[in-house]
Amino acid sequence: MKRVIVDGLLFVLLILLMGFQVLPKPLHEALGVVMGVFVPLHLAWNAKWFSSLGRGAWNVRRIISVVVNIGLTVSFAVALVSGLAIANRLFPGLFGVAWQRSIVAHQAHVAASYWLLIISGLHLGLHWTPLWTRFVRWRGWDVSSMRYHIGVRRAKVAIFIFGVAGSFLHRIGDRLLMKHIFGTAATKLPSPAFLLVLVAIFGLYAIIGQKIETNR
Repeated sequence: MKRVIVDGLLFVLLILLMGFQVLPKPLHEALGVVMGVFVPLHLAWNAKWFSSLGRGAWNVRRIISVVVNIGLTVSFAVALVSGLAIANRLFPGLFGVAWQRSIVAHQAHVAASYWLLIISGLHLGLHWTPLWTRFVRWRGWDVSSMRYHIGVRRAKVAIFIFGVAGSFLHRIGDRLLMKHIFGTAATKLPSPAFLLVLVAIFGLYAIIGQKIETNR
């Protein structure tokens, strides 16, 4: 249960941090520090995964999982370090004024954050089956019913469509390539819609990750 709570908090923190425009700057920086505490905790609870890398066969599924986890770690580290470098409320000038004003540092922070959003979705998708099975059992849903399958299918289609649309609204490709962007169509949306678009993008890649996991 503790792991579920921490993982849930990490998701909420990620979406809130990505929704930079809806939070006061000091709160954005504070939540970044909180996430910086919870991520090592998540890694510590999954230490057995790291110790198992030297054992067993390496199939395609395992290679993809390792690559995704490495990408997740790197993108988080870059987002955290660059965030501390450009922080001007809680940690002004921590790495020096030059870094704090650096356009490259700002672009790296944004790019790493969007990479983190995408790779986190893939990470969840690769572990979706056991998590969803537990959730369904807890809710007592009948997975054999037509209503269940239709509902799941409709939810996936909706998330996929809104995730793709949201990617264009956010100009994801440009952000991942560290292009300097002042604003996008997404930033003009009301705050709740802005956050929901981020959730949809996360969900889009979770669906892709699940597809990879089920077709391994």
